[in-house]
Amino acid sequence: MNEPTQTPKPMAQAVSSASVLLWLRPELPRESALEYWRGPHAQQVARTPGLFEYRQHPFAAGGQGLWPGIPEVETTLPETRRIDGMQELTFTGTLGPLRGTRQNRRAHRDEANVFQRTLRSLSGPGGGRWYGSGNGDRVGCRCAVLLRRRPGLRRLAFRQFVNHTLGPSLAGLPQVKELRSQVLLPWRKARWNTPGEAHDHPPEERFDASLVLGFASEEAMGAFFASPQVSGLAEQLRHHCTALHAYRISHTYTYVVEGRPALPQVKPERKPSLAPLKRVLPAPPPRAARTAGPHPFPEARLLPLSGEAPEDVVADAEGRLVCGVRGGRILRLDPVTGKEEVLGNTGGRPLGLELLPDGTVLVCDAHRGLLKLDPRTASIEPLVQFVGETPLRFCSNVTAARDGTLWFTESTHRFDFEHFVGAMYEHRPSGRLFRRDPDGHVETVLEDLFFANGVTLTEDESALIFAETDGYRLSRYWLKGPKRGQRDILADNLPGFPDNLSRSRDGRFWVALVTPRNPLLDRLGTTPGWIRKALWRAPDALQPGPVKTVWALAFDEQGRPLADLQTQRDDFYGATGVTESKGALYLASLYGNGLLQVQLPR
Repeated sequence: MNEPTQTPKPMAQAVSSASVLLWLRPELPRESALEYWRGPHAQQVARTPGLFEYRQHPFAAGGQGLWPGIPEVETTLPETRRIDGMQELTFTGTLGPLRGTRQNRRAHRDEANVFQRTLRSLSGPGGGRWYGSGNGDRVGCRCAVLLRRRPGLRRLAFRQFVNHTLGPSLAGLPQVKELRSQVLLPWRKARWNTPGEAHDHPPEERFDASLVLGFASEEAMGAFFASPQVSGLAEQLRHHCTALHAYRISHTYTYVVEGRPALPQVKPERKPSLAPLKRVLPAPPPRAARTAGPHPFPEARLLPLSGEAPEDVVADAEGRLVCGVRGGRILRLDPVTGKEEVLGNTGGRPLGLELLPDGTVLVCDAHRGLLKLDPRTASIEPLVQFVGETPLRFCSNVTAARDGTLWFTESTHRFDFEHFVGAMYEHRPSGRLFRRDPDGHVETVLEDLFFANGVTLTEDESALIFAETDGYRLSRYWLKGPKRGQRDILADNLPGFPDNLSRSRDGRFWVALVTPRNPLLDRLGTTPGWIRKALWRAPDALQPGPVKTVWALAFDEQGRPLADLQTQRDDFYGATGVTESKGALYLASLYGNGLLQVQLPR
């Protein structure tokens, strides 16, 4: 079978799929159980080979059932054996379910940590249908409908009814933005006898098909169930079904998209596949070939840390430096006394940081999303872990406006932080810029960015400035004035890889350049894909690293260069973060265990 493709409704794409009905362990608090399902258990399932898509559908608690009453058909949800949620699995092909046997065993063992009962049913080859999935219509809410075949009705007749009558009829209604259907094979306990949980499934309580319907809003879903078209199907449904259980889905989470895990790894995982894109880049400027700036590099000294690989650095009003290191600790260092404090631990991989006026710290964590740390209590508050239905995979950098609006970047949604080089080899834009409003609403502002990275606001907050590391450029996104909502290029064809940006002060901001442009990497944009894939498969030890140089550029808010500082050092190189404080420049790097203090000329 070919991989599922997205087609206009009501046309359908046949897929091989499965539904897993889930009952949470009653002794666990519901929210704790749902969090475990979204977190550790999703990690296990999403890493399974053979999956084209993996979605979780937790059902809303309470409610009597959404489907209107039909004589001789059970539409009221029973209080006993009430289902808590469903996993929807779509496979890459007919043999997809067989590809992940080893990983499946790990996921199966983990089920007992959160589920009291699980029941999996396969649709069989081509037994699933996708209608209108992802065709550009925004889905605001969903419901799941479970159908029980009427005894005595042949399975073939039931299958034809679902695939050729019910599915197309519902998919053609104006309220329906998405419809997935599965006609399920006869249930066999031997196919799903996972340890430590119940699999009792009496014949009178089994389901023979499932539907997942998506709507623009709750109002649209209500209009759907109240429509004459739905009521007009009542007699056919009565003839084919004895039960029609419609559950409201509280939220949908998507963890595998087009065969790729969409969530950040929490332990070492194998490299994902590469999908190279042809890209022609301009020749780098002559400045890229030099390893020293136009002026002598100022006096500098290394400030040692107790941790490794600080990716970013920011300074508070007292001149103390805050950075995050491998292992999750957030450190505060006094550059004068050398005193170091641990403010907290994210338990992940902290990257970009931002200090807020109340003393709290915003942390972009590659594993956990956008967080807020309160140094007074060391408590961590998750701010953004999902954007829409998919996890925030590679949260990179953040800046805060005075009104509480947060602007943050995701470098790529295709690769984990640990595999970021893959995004460079692909030359495929997959970075994004987001806005989080003070009420918590998150909006995608820009997509298809070449490794979105550092971000800062202009001093008057009329525009946002952000870096694209693999685009070798700085861009300005207008927030106010006649150009509001427009983007223009501030500085293009930079001589190196721009990473984090400092806060703009006195009309000036700094850019950390990790390493000079690599002509070989630029040429990979036009190199055949198989060569790039072969290079990507090579061990990490054979992958090219940064040139041992320290480099930072300063610009004004119009993109005019103001300063160019570069030198070579053995004890510090590959700057990824930069901040200016009290007459000094401070640089952070993923490739060392300290910060570099550079005395700026007065």
